Amino acid sequence: MTILPDLSEIKSIRKSLNISQKELGEILNIPQSTISRIENGSMDPPYSKIKKIYTYLQKELAKSKESTIRAENIMTKKIYSIGSDSTVKNAVEIMNQYKISQVPIIDDEKNVGSLTAKKIQKLLTDNSNFLNMKVIDIKELPFPEVEKNWSTKEISNLLLNYPAVLVKHLNKYIGIITDADFLKLTNRYDYKIK
Repeated sequence: MTILPDLSEIKSIRKSLNISQKELGEILNIPQSTISRIENGSMDPPYSKIKKIYTYLQKELAKSKESTIRAENIMTKKIYSIGSDSTVKNAVEIMNQYKISQVPIIDDEKNVGSLTAKKIQKLLTDNSNFLNMKVIDIKELPFPEVEKNWSTKEISNLLLNYPAVLVKHLNKYIGIITDADFLKLTNRYDYKIK
């Protein structure tokens, strides 16, 4: 059996979510007067009503917490990047050293492209001499850029199509988000993806 809160908690949770008694009553099909009496303790409500109200409020509370997790909360602050004049060998060394599978190509604070381990692997099987080529000659599309206050939902949608996302603030790159960073949410925030 679920342990329900004090009746006074229902009022404080409802207010923190900025939901009026009337709105809550309409959503749950419970008269507003009943909600008022429950909150002020003037009635001994049935367990089923308390559970219905509390369950709804907890779900809304969880949604509001999820929506406050932003890019800056999950990004890796250290960006390992390469310049367009670097060789593919340089990129491979950085990927191996820092155990990453992609690097942005950044020149003068401009996101000009990217290089992924998948692309390198494909080229390596075709031609082992390509390691001395410049990355600019085999670069892939630049990673998308987001501001630090973007929501995890917006970022998740980008990560379905790109291996990483760069995070900016005041026109400076302040972090990078990959699938691995996103998956850490499950540990750091007891995050539930719906």
